[in-house]
Amino acid sequence: MDRWTYACLAMGLLLLAAPAGALIPDDITLTSDTPWLTAGSGETATITVNVTNSNDPVSGAAVDLEVDSAYGSISRTHVVTGDDGTATAVFKPGTRSGTATITATVSHEELDKPLTDSVEQQIDHEKPYRIANILYEPEVTAGETTEIVVQVADRYGNLVDGRRESAEGSDPEEVFFMVGSPTENATFIGATKPDEIEMPVNTAGDAIATLRVDTVAGENLVWIQPALIGFSGSRSISITGLGGLPADITQAVAPDSGSVPADGKTKVSFTYTLLDEFGNPSAGQGLWVNATLKRLSQPDEQESRLLNTNAHGQVMITYGPEDSVGMAIITATAAANANVSNSTQIEFTSTDPTNMLLSASPQSMPSRDVKGDSVSQIRAKVMDIRGNPVGDETVWFEILSVNFDGYNQTEGPCIGEGLNKTSAITNDNGYALVEFSPGSFAREGESGWSETATGKAIVRAKWGNVSRDIELTWKNYPYLSVETEVSPETVAVNDTVDVTIRLKGDGWALQPDPIDVVLVIDRSGSMTGTDVSPTRMKAAQAAANDFVDKMNTTRDRVALVSFAFDATLDQELTNDPGEIEEAINSLSANGGTNMRLAYYTAIEYLKENGRPNAVKAVILMGDGNWNYHGSPLAKGIGYADNNRYLADGGYDSYGAPLSGYYWSGSSYSFSSEKYEWYHDLPDPKGDANVQRELRKGSWYDSLTNTWVNYYEPDSWTCDNGQSTNQNMSMYANSGEETEKVKIYSIGFASELDSNVERDLAVLSEATGGNYVWAGNEAELRNVYTTIAGELKTEAGVDTELEVVFENVEVNGNLTTGTNVFDYVPEENVSTTIESWVDNETPPYVIIPRHTRDDTANWTAENPHLPFNIGTVRLGQTWETTFRLAVKTEGNINIFGPGSTISFNNGTDSLELPDTFITALPLNNTGMDFAVLEITNLNFTGTEPVDEFFPVTWDLNYTGLYGVTEDVFYSNDNEYTWVKFDTLSATNETTSGESTLDVRGLPPGEYIIWVRGYAPDTEDASAKITRTVTAGATGSAYIRIQ
Repeated sequence: MDRWTYACLAMGLLLLAAPAGALIPDDITLTSDTPWLTAGSGETATITVNVTNSNDPVSGAAVDLEVDSAYGSISRTHVVTGDDGTATAVFKPGTRSGTATITATVSHEELDKPLTDSVEQQIDHEKPYRIANILYEPEVTAGETTEIVVQVADRYGNLVDGRRESAEGSDPEEVFFMVGSPTENATFIGATKPDEIEMPVNTAGDAIATLRVDTVAGENLVWIQPALIGFSGSRSISITGLGGLPADITQAVAPDSGSVPADGKTKVSFTYTLLDEFGNPSAGQGLWVNATLKRLSQPDEQESRLLNTNAHGQVMITYGPEDSVGMAIITATAAANANVSNSTQIEFTSTDPTNMLLSASPQSMPSRDVKGDSVSQIRAKVMDIRGNPVGDETVWFEILSVNFDGYNQTEGPCIGEGLNKTSAITNDNGYALVEFSPGSFAREGESGWSETATGKAIVRAKWGNVSRDIELTWKNYPYLSVETEVSPETVAVNDTVDVTIRLKGDGWALQPDPIDVVLVIDRSGSMTGTDVSPTRMKAAQAAANDFVDKMNTTRDRVALVSFAFDATLDQELTNDPGEIEEAINSLSANGGTNMRLAYYTAIEYLKENGRPNAVKAVILMGDGNWNYHGSPLAKGIGYADNNRYLADGGYDSYGAPLSGYYWSGSSYSFSSEKYEWYHDLPDPKGDANVQRELRKGSWYDSLTNTWVNYYEPDSWTCDNGQSTNQNMSMYANSGEETEKVKIYSIGFASELDSNVERDLAVLSEATGGNYVWAGNEAELRNVYTTIAGELKTEAGVDTELEVVFENVEVNGNLTTGTNVFDYVPEENVSTTIESWVDNETPPYVIIPRHTRDDTANWTAENPHLPFNIGTVRLGQTWETTFRLAVKTEGNINIFGPGSTISFNNGTDSLELPDTFITALPLNNTGMDFAVLEITNLNFTGTEPVDEFFPVTWDLNYTGLYGVTEDVFYSNDNEYTWVKFDTLSATNETTSGESTLDVRGLPPGEYIIWVRGYAPDTEDASAKITRTVTAGATGSAYIRIQ
């Protein structure tokens, strides 16, 4: 009978034996009598299962027990409950610690699903046996904290944890830590003794110590000793304290002065060191280095680089060399902390001086009789061999000769303060500057005056053994002066210069003609009228004074004639406003209106006393019709003022020589006009040869000086005076051009008879003037202002400029202009043209600033810039600026032969003055720094890698020091690194190689890391990965980052 048969029989017997109405299980519980067992100890725990039905024990219930065999075993895996509903089994742990879950299962045919329960049997580790793991960061910022996590294992490899002690409330195992550091200032957080501490393991098996590394960068060596393990089981780790974020910066400059010659070879070296708050070098930090280069007469140049500090916290750079003098401001600023910054000024100085250039602006100028403050600036530029300006050099200037070709030179030229010889010291731009004052010639109207007077002088500048001469010219020239500028004056080849030409209208021919004017003011009795406030006379005086104020006292003169029955010269021509205004203010009103005699008196005085070159004008102001001496136009019959018999009606009373007929007030008839015929007028003055009988009355006999009563004499009269000088307009226009007088007539306050206004208009307009009526003081002032403006003449001259570059002087030799310059058009820069007059603020604009493109004028055959400037007037400035690219080196005179300004329809011209630039092939390196590069790291062996791991790489180093190349490997995904090789290299080394012996190393993925260091560069590195198939036991490594 086989065992299955026996099993079936046994089961049947049991079923038969079961009492009727047996209970059906509805609950099951599982317990252990020992909560904690020790792995590998042989200890056991009794596991009890209890099956019930509504808390009543269920006997005979079959229970299956199971557990993960990794944690141990159960003595019986199938048990049957007894009468008390319980059954037991024995659990024995294996060598693995942890939680063993034991599960009991009861099945019954009446149950939809089996009943289960479980119990967690805790298995503790064995006693500590070895250190299993140490987790830590091998590099930590100095002064900062880091955790060191230590895991200890028993002899079975279980982590020694504190689970049992935590459950039982007892003390877990501990790990002892002790640290040594550069200044013994590394401490464990929470330690009684700062440099050592005992930390318990937690329930996860970690003993965690928090270490604050030393504030001084360097190695912090930590010794680790778990309890119950001998010294042989201890371990040491190294944690490197690194510099933190930059808090300070130091700088070393070589040479210390920061000053080197601009010789194209010498550099300035900078070594910057970034330091953290504890004074440790801040490695791997960004450092912005900004340089601003300032060269003479050139725009600033900016340069900026972001560099990284090396392992020593350092960045090294050089600045230069430079060919041109100047200075540079070097500023270094930590990228992580803008407050950490350093700024230093360095200088590139001139080498020994070797040459001198001489120029003057303007080279041709007005003589001092034309422009009293006329000067030219003479500029001697001392340079070194590279064209750099040299300061603090003494240059002597001397007038060697003067030639004025027999013209009447009233004052000679001089240098500085009236000297013939003087010296000056060159400034930072290399220029020694003195002012040259030209000579002076006789002025117009003076003996020996000539409109073409010209003087020349040779001025010599001498520096050491070098002499240069320049010819300066001055003229009482009639039209223009010219100035030139160029910027910069020292330029690198292929850079650009901006050239400015400025023309000024300051010649004598452009000066306004002087004015000689006679104000003729009515002082007849009607001027006392108050219809104009406060009186007509006061208003007229105020307006006349306002006219005087508008005259230029340096060249204009004013006289005063007043009239009533007579006409008197109250003030001769004067340029003293005080004198003429006093005479005006002294007038008082009384009498008739003798306009004819007033015109005659004023015109005669101007013709006899006015200057030949002056604008001559009579301005008569009257408030009523003439009623004495008749028509200024000599209309009708003229009665000779030299008749024997003179009317008695006014001779004694008014002192005027009245002719044979007296008329006054409304007795004057415009239908039968008459006038006083003046015998002393220059010819033609008409003929007083017709005798006419006069009325009967009392007459004064001028021959016997007696009175004749009841006498009816004859008078000589003129019938043809109107077409002669008796007509005041004819008299004003008589003589040479320089003798003619312009007449302005003003009616004031009262409305004049239309016949009077008509005749005054005819009279005035015939001379180029006009007649205007003014009803009040304001209108009278405006009339005077208008007349003042008309009297001021304005002259101009037609001007053209041709700037020729067909040939240009370079180092004293003529060279094709297109080989020296290229024209550069640029909006708002080249070519700009503008013109203005500095007679107000802001200046009055004649030609608004604008740009034109002269590319079409710059041809290979005829590179030139033409300008049709047009009319230039007094005080006007015309200016152009254009840009040229410099293509060759040397001392270059900008304007080639034939560059001229022509004016006055081409009859006069000026040459553009010598204007120099120095063009250099500048070697301006600026900022420079060394480079370290490790590239093309390659595996050069064969796979599989089971013995050796060979690698090669390329090296590029441009510095001046040695390079250290450390080679590491990692086989734990870069957690720890092991250095296995070190190489040295120089700036001549171009490659490197190394081999890792992997025999005896465990298999896996290996990473090779090559890391290079040099004092004057940031660090460089490269990595490569390969699979190693060799097998061996590994060893413990530290992590390097």
